[in-house]
Amino acid sequence: MNFELTSDQIKLKQEIINFAQENLNDEESLEKFSYVMWKKVSEFGLFGLTVPEEYGGLNESFLTAAIAIEALGYSCKNNGLVFVINNHIWVALNLINLYGSRELKEKYLNKMVDGELIGAISLTEADAGSDAMNMSSSATEEEDHFVLNGSKMFISNGPIADLFIVFAMTSMKPFKQITAFVVEKKFQGVVIGKNIEKMGLNACPTSEITFDHVKIPKGNILGRKNMGSSLMTNALEWERCYEFAPHVGAMQRLMETSYKYANDRIQFGQPISQFQAVSHKISEMKVAIELSRLMLYKIAWLKDQGKSAFLEVSIFKTFVSEQYIKTCKNALQIHGAYGYTKEYGIERELRDAIACDIYSGTSEMQKNTIFTMIPSVDNFN
Repeated sequence: MNFELTSDQIKLKQEIINFAQENLNDEESLEKFSYVMWKKVSEFGLFGLTVPEEYGGLNESFLTAAIAIEALGYSCKNNGLVFVINNHIWVALNLINLYGSRELKEKYLNKMVDGELIGAISLTEADAGSDAMNMSSSATEEEDHFVLNGSKMFISNGPIADLFIVFAMTSMKPFKQITAFVVEKKFQGVVIGKNIEKMGLNACPTSEITFDHVKIPKGNILGRKNMGSSLMTNALEWERCYEFAPHVGAMQRLMETSYKYANDRIQFGQPISQFQAVSHKISEMKVAIELSRLMLYKIAWLKDQGKSAFLEVSIFKTFVSEQYIKTCKNALQIHGAYGYTKEYGIERELRDAIACDIYSGTSEMQKNTIFTMIPSVDNFN
């Protein structure tokens, strides 16, 4: 195994760090979505990381993309904006790129790479969160279209998205079957709810989306009819990898901030870094970062090989989400009263992190998945 980054990967990583630090940390936009920043990101070319060049992308590997998104999480303090970007790339644009027809790719990809269209995934419902197969949204097939009815709740990017990847029931007998559709905001019957106020990630607008007899052309099916369950599983795999990749970078940022503060802060005649109660917290941050990064790169490598990583992303998502929250809490503790103030930004980092063991499947659900998949894993020998 070669763990050395290529010169091109190192160059791209540094370019992203420089770009984000210079353009994406406007204090006034840390708690609200900024179209100005969105345009800057699109002009930089980040949206097309793994998209083929014929659709305006960079055609990079998934490993390179993981390195890039980690670098974005490190250099962009606006965690909500990073969340918007990842939702757009990995569970909207990426799904069309991987599972869309030639016509869908030609219709949407260039505009999504350019940032002209913002994407979102519509899966969660008010009564079907972890229990996704209990969704009530349905699409009925008619002559040349489907008629979609239902509503989706807590949709990240909802108020700003131009198109949605929507999962809906298309058959109940002999068993439940789901289909994924590309639905444009401008389709008649699509109703966007008001922005939902949240504890954190406020730069990522979130809302309910209602579909009232929305006519969807049959050409807007992702994959094939009734294969939505498989596509949904794949979508969660991408989401649990790349939406948590920036958390690895954010932990690195918090560790560096805490390390500097602990060496600068003098108490009882010496830097507080000299006290084990403090130094061990920073050491734990480093352990979490290194283990998270190794798992992230392994998953990205697996995807480059065309392999499934469903077990690996559940392990990664569980570990990173819990360690990210712990890192934020430890950073706040190290900064003491200063960490609790708005000025230092640590309290916002914690507010942004606190939901990461909920979204994209709770830690409890991930541990269920991990346990059920243990028998399918090869023995050590």
